[in-house]
Amino acid sequence: MNRCSAFEILPDEILLNIYEYLHHIDIVYSFFNLNTRLNRIINEFCDNFNLNTATYKQFKYILSNIGSNIRSMVINGNWLSFLANEIHSVKFDSNLSLIFPNLHTLTLEYFTGEQLCTYLEKLQTPKLVKLNIKCLLEQRQDEILEQILSRNQQLKFIRFDQDSIFLSLRITNTTLFYGNIQELIVNLIDHEMLADLFTLLPNLCRLHINTGQSPFVSTENLANISPLAHLNDFKLCSIGMSWGFEEITDILCKMPSLQKLTLLLSTTDHRLVNKKNLSVILPSSTIQINFFILYYFSESSGDLDASLDTWPLRQISSTRFTIRSDRYALAHTVPFNINSMILPSIIAENILPVWKYMGSVKNLIVDRTLPSNNILMIVQHLHGIQALTIEATASQSIQSVVLHLPHLKWLKITGPCELFPILKAAPNLNDLSIDFDGFNRLINNDLLETRIKFTNLRHLVLSTTNSTDTIDSLITQALERCREEGLIYLCIKGSLSQYGSRTIRGRFADHSYLAQNDSFRIDHREKRVHLWL
Repeated sequence: MNRCSAFEILPDEILLNIYEYLHHIDIVYSFFNLNTRLNRIINEFCDNFNLNTATYKQFKYILSNIGSNIRSMVINGNWLSFLANEIHSVKFDSNLSLIFPNLHTLTLEYFTGEQLCTYLEKLQTPKLVKLNIKCLLEQRQDEILEQILSRNQQLKFIRFDQDSIFLSLRITNTTLFYGNIQELIVNLIDHEMLADLFTLLPNLCRLHINTGQSPFVSTENLANISPLAHLNDFKLCSIGMSWGFEEITDILCKMPSLQKLTLLLSTTDHRLVNKKNLSVILPSSTIQINFFILYYFSESSGDLDASLDTWPLRQISSTRFTIRSDRYALAHTVPFNINSMILPSIIAENILPVWKYMGSVKNLIVDRTLPSNNILMIVQHLHGIQALTIEATASQSIQSVVLHLPHLKWLKITGPCELFPILKAAPNLNDLSIDFDGFNRLINNDLLETRIKFTNLRHLVLSTTNSTDTIDSLITQALERCREEGLIYLCIKGSLSQYGSRTIRGRFADHSYLAQNDSFRIDHREKRVHLWL
């Protein structure tokens, strides 16, 4: 009691300094309702909550006490079924705005398209201006983007991360537009949707597009589209398609106020890496250009050489390689100021010398498999990486490399990757997704067990394709990890036996760790088991 009293009489400045070192969730859960003065300080200081880091008990406490003060919030779609009965409004009933009347920024993670559409039908929070959607899963991609634009007239900033599904956009009413949207980051199925996007969002200031693959590139439908007069930041990521100089010209002529341009493209047109040619089509307002361009040439490289020579030596770097009988060159600007990338593995492993320039990359997805050795060779340069998704194949021998990954928070690796160097170098890892085989190798290696300590790991996702007795033992081992590492969320993906499905709740509830902690929820659906502690 004396310690509590001593804490309560500390000056506001000291309390604020203490709170700087604590998570907002822990502050509210530990100190709220001790007295009115602490409540006032907490209400002023704590308005940003990542509920993905909250235990089930903390989640309920926070929403029931300070929901009206929350201005920024992160919600995990995997937890919706847990909340359906006890906190029905968080499952996106019409009174969500009553619980969060001051909500300004909302981040939704691991939602399916179905869940997101249901949510958007109910969302009427009057002060919401920023919507971030991460790891959007399958289902109903045809209508998601249109629903977001049409149902939330106060929104200004909409961001889908590159781990989300690709979306479509088709408009039939050409007189319709949404002047409130100033920023859009999205994955589009087809580049031809750009014309509809330009029509719908005339006041965009920032537009980042990641496109899917199409048989060919055409920008003819942009001809009669009005310019985006306010757009100053544009990024186009389309490595899977071959773009020409004319198509990029058609796009840039609609951006008279452009200041920053970022291009990640494939091409056979040397003019796209020629500084003099680019200067002709760039708006006079442009002050920064970043590009990562994969150039294919069948015979002479003379045109490419001449184009690269138009750049000052330290403003551009290039490397050349052969895939089967095809010859490629990769040209990129220096410094490399591109934060997020999706690359085919066949490209990623053929540009190993280039990765030394890419320390600024924060989010990397490598599509299809890479040998473990190459993964380590790439990751050693990514000191600023925050999210990494890679599929691995085994290497006969592992090279010794020094890794330093202090900012890595989210890691998804499938296949037989050499996990130890990565995990050892990532002390702040928060979210880990691996298959059962990788997890089994990790926890059954005595050396790793003693040397790796996940001090910040909160989410663990385990995947399996088998239904064997081994899974039962691994579930038990995973629960031990929950106890030892302080995990708050465990997901097991894969088919369980019919017996396992019927008894899964009992097996979790009988575990000694959970038996001592009665505040947890479990859900088994769609070949997934979710445990929220």
